[in-house]
Amino acid sequence: MTSQTSPSQAQGPILKLIDFVDDIVSVGPKFRQNMTILVTYCLFAGLALSCWHHFSDKDFSFLLTLSGCVQTLGFFLLLHKIRVQKSVAGISSKTLQVYVFVFIFRLSSTLVKNGYLPVDRTGDWVYQASDIASLLLVFQLLFFMHKKYATTYQSELDTMPIYKILPAFALLGCCFHGHLNHSPFFDSVWTVGMWFDTVAMLPQLWMLVAKGGEVEALTSNYVALIFVSRVMAFWFWFTGMPELAPKDGSINAVGYMIVGAHAMQALLSADFMYHYFMWQCNNTPCGSALGCAGATTRNMVLPTGTLDV
Repeated sequence: MTSQTSPSQAQGPILKLIDFVDDIVSVGPKFRQNMTILVTYCLFAGLALSCWHHFSDKDFSFLLTLSGCVQTLGFFLLLHKIRVQKSVAGISSKTLQVYVFVFIFRLSSTLVKNGYLPVDRTGDWVYQASDIASLLLVFQLLFFMHKKYATTYQSELDTMPIYKILPAFALLGCCFHGHLNHSPFFDSVWTVGMWFDTVAMLPQLWMLVAKGGEVEALTSNYVALIFVSRVMAFWFWFTGMPELAPKDGSINAVGYMIVGAHAMQALLSADFMYHYFMWQCNNTPCGSALGCAGATTRNMVLPTGTLDV
């Protein structure tokens, strides 16, 4: 079903940025919302620079810490968007539930062992603090979904049977894992958390397809930040892959597993990112100027298909 695109929705990224700034300068109707976003980004940039200067050794491993912090920022801006819209339509509770397991398993390892932590000083507490903050934000998001704005939650579309496949990934993590923690238990729980992180976005993508591919409540900030976070994590582990190689010169199976899992995470988030920008291309004058086909759909549309539960 289509509808005419409103002027505000038909703006390209440059015009949206201009309107964003103009609304702040002129104290427009979205002044508080835009100021919150602007202040959040400024504070994040300041904190990131402060961590880089005071709490890190200014080496490449800081990238993994920054990845975790960017993910935390994404969850915070999603929470802000929900509070402004007073709606959780289009957001998957199952994705957030899987993220709860991700952070619990990962923190169970990183709060005790240092095998999978950044080697600089941010691995002492900053990296773990970002995961704890993300976990608390996810709990708040779930509270909004099932309590405060429960009437807007589309449970009939959030139907992916994710809990049927999680045990298989848990078994995989327990049977096949690295040895950086020098502890079978803590190596296993970290690996289980990694595999859960790999499939965490699947219920969200499933839900988008189930509802015809239309996105209503998901914010572009959240989409972009999760994608950037996944790319950073992949870059870190891909670069550090030689350090995971066995000392006896045998095949680096663990390295390929970790890099492959993070590559899958980046690809899943990139899929959503791609279709978000395709929607921007098809629904903005800037996209038309670049030769994109025009469209009259109001919401973002992803590929649709038949879902069998």
